[in-house]
Amino acid sequence: MRNISSLLPLTQEYNIIQKYFNSSPEKYFCKISYDTYTKFLNECLTNNKINLIQLLLEKEEAFNIAYKLLQNINTKDIHEYQISDKDAWFIDEYVNYSYLQLLEGVLLPYMQLAAYVELVNKGKGTDNLDLYTCINNINKGDLKYIESLYDHNLRNGIGHGKIVYHETKAEYIDKRGQVKVMYFYQFVRKLDELIDVLNGFTLAYITFILNNKHATGINLPRQAIFDEIKSRSSSDDWTLTSVVNQTILNKNQLAIIIESGCKSQSDLQDRIINTVTKSANLIKHSFDIIYLHITHNKFPGFIKFDVNKINNIDPLTATKQRYLDAAIDSLEWFLDGFSKDMPVSMDLKSFPKDLQFKGISIYKEEIINDFLFKDIQQHASTYNKYLLVKDANYVYIGDVANNENIINSIKDSLYKLIEHTKEKSIELTKIYNHRQMPLKYICISIFESDKRTRELRTTGIKPNRICTIQINTTNEVGNINLMDSKTEVYKGAFFNWNHYWRNNFEYDKMFPA
Repeated sequence: MRNISSLLPLTQEYNIIQKYFNSSPEKYFCKISYDTYTKFLNECLTNNKINLIQLLLEKEEAFNIAYKLLQNINTKDIHEYQISDKDAWFIDEYVNYSYLQLLEGVLLPYMQLAAYVELVNKGKGTDNLDLYTCINNINKGDLKYIESLYDHNLRNGIGHGKIVYHETKAEYIDKRGQVKVMYFYQFVRKLDELIDVLNGFTLAYITFILNNKHATGINLPRQAIFDEIKSRSSSDDWTLTSVVNQTILNKNQLAIIIESGCKSQSDLQDRIINTVTKSANLIKHSFDIIYLHITHNKFPGFIKFDVNKINNIDPLTATKQRYLDAAIDSLEWFLDGFSKDMPVSMDLKSFPKDLQFKGISIYKEEIINDFLFKDIQQHASTYNKYLLVKDANYVYIGDVANNENIINSIKDSLYKLIEHTKEKSIELTKIYNHRQMPLKYICISIFESDKRTRELRTTGIKPNRICTIQINTTNEVGNINLMDSKTEVYKGAFFNWNHYWRNNFEYDKMFPA
């Protein structure tokens, strides 16, 4: 596991940083792209600070749009999807235009900044910096790996040409008739790699801004601040659904849309104060007004605050009334009353939150000892006599002192891993309303690094797979061996220790990149 405190020394207090270690796909960010772009920005700050600040100011809105576009794609429910060879619909619905958006809306400003500096250093002109030109100008430096992610014919086929789908692949044909053929799995892999690189760039940019805000005076992308506001203020009974910047009567207004499930008027006031103080602290002098639009029990209301008045209140000596006095306009029912001619939905008796059943997600990540559960797949035997768990995937997240420690941890956790797999099998059977049958075969895979589920499933004998563990009581199905693996029977379980986990250089020699 990456050490947050050493990687991001001054930014731990920001919740938006934490998703790069806890959320999919952000946590798969490319370490190389993070390191190289951080190095590039720091060198620019040292060698040409004034020019860098001017460039960042000029590109401020472009980086804001880039952040928003990337987050929109990050939040799509596509990153752990198990693609099959015939998933043309998935490519058409999610991959083609996500790839185009990421190139033109997200990658472009990062490449323009790098190409501009490169060209200025060479004494060359900086006009017409489209993506194709930018990549051609940085293809010999630290960022040259970008060239493999940008496919000019593929991009033009999607943006200006046409797409012809076949059973397992697609043809991308540009206006000149040039054809690029991509198998579906190849394009998904290219998209995943591009997302990981761009999340690395974004993390580098955000941490650079936070760690150098006094030296540069550059603010975080506006959308990043909005995400931070949502993250800091939301709770089980107080959900910030969106944050938007508006200009109303020549004043900059931060509009925050909220769904309330507060249990009392006092709770509601506390949530309002908590949200507005945290928001005002983050936005500083960028906005004049904070506008909260609150819906409670489907009944809408609003309250507005003066940002300067909120920021001038000393939190150590402040009272609730001082914050409420900073309100400049409101639907007064949110502040006092709840008695005079109130709609039924705003009656005090309506405050207890309605409890709603939330379905179980079988793929919710859970931690068992030193292992992170990723997912499970199972099927019934011929004639539906029993169940077989053909794949239960776990990632080792404990301390990595040496391989022997990992092996010992796996063996020590064997019973819990098997029992947890059985529990997930029962959950999966219930979710799909299948008949419960005896579970007679389990295959557990342990991995060293956390990756997308679809990538783990196609790992094969790559060094990331530590071992497989099989429990087999079928008398019909044979155990599966990994190529060149070391086999061992331990407490009734059949282990395959992946040879290439211990000897990754042999794998690289056998399968060069």
